[in-house]
Amino acid sequence: MKTLLAVMGVLIVLGFAFVGFEIYQRATDPDHPRAFGRAAPTAAGTPAAVVDAGTGTLLPAGSRIGQMLVLNNRVLYHVTLPDGSEQIQLLDPANGRVRIAVTAPPSMAAGPAATP
Repeated sequence: MKTLLAVMGVLIVLGFAFVGFEIYQRATDPDHPRAFGRAAPTAAGTPAAVVDAGTGTLLPAGSRIGQMLVLNNRVLYHVTLPDGSEQIQLLDPANGRVRIAVTAPPSMAAGPAATP
């Protein structure tokens, strides 16, 4: 009975050591296939979001981000583009996808025309 208890105690200690080692590996190795806080690559091996390699942004140069709102697990934000048009975009942080919800051309972005 004492031998069985000692063997089970050793198995518990080895199990905790293995779990601790895996946590350490995932936290310190940036190339670990199951590293914490990094999304898995898509099936084709390309990133889920397309980022402009020159600037590292999803928006054209000169764009302005206005109001932002967090909705459940997505971010909704207002963008004014350099040509004067405005967009409301929806970002899914889990996979990096950006969807354009609403686009207003420059003539509508200024608001309704004043009538005399």
